[in-house]
Amino acid sequence: MFNKYQWLKEQKESLKEYIVTEWANGNTPDYGEVCEKLQNDIDNDVIYYNACWDICKELAPCNEWDKMEFGPVTNLAQLAYISLYEFANENLDLEELLNETLNENA
Repeated sequence: MFNKYQWLKEQKESLKEYIVTEWANGNTPDYGEVCEKLQNDIDNDVIYYNACWDICKELAPCNEWDKMEFGPVTNLAQLAYISLYEFANENLDLEELLNETLNENA
């Protein structure tokens, strides 16, 4: 079963780990790279139909699929992706996460 709070915690940890790894390898990730990492992680989370269904039941039970910000949703994977993307953007401040992580490891 999908738990949005557990997912958010794991995603935050994954992003911090990515930032620290990049920093350790001599690269300083920027905001765009952190956003791209988040989008790739969300892509991986919506690969399987059952996972999409659980995500949608948790995050999008009452959404109007035809009036989404990204246009009309035509399948479950799209709805799951958009739902996770919006949930992450509402609950993660990527700029703050990036700056905090870099400052902790500087």
